[in-house]
Amino acid sequence: MEEVKTTLGEPVKVIASFSPHKFKIHFFNWKERTYPVESMNLFHIERDGSKKLYHFAVSSRGNSYELVFDPVTLDWVLADMVQV
Repeated sequence: MEEVKTTLGEPVKVIASFSPHKFKIHFFNWKERTYPVESMNLFHIERDGSKKLYHFAVSSRGNSYELVFDPVTLDWVLADMVQV
């Protein structure tokens, strides 16, 4: 099977929970559909001067998604998607 990566940069809504040493994304909503997050695979912080963006690679329904969180604006963006 061939993987297809699509760059999106579209806003999404995210349901997540926080505890002192743990962060978990439960669902994200994109184009009026809810995607359950089955696993969080990778995480990294992108720094641009004093600005930080938090990148999360997650899996849902057999596909991979990169969600990006801006802690200043509290916005989430679906950066890209890899379909199998």
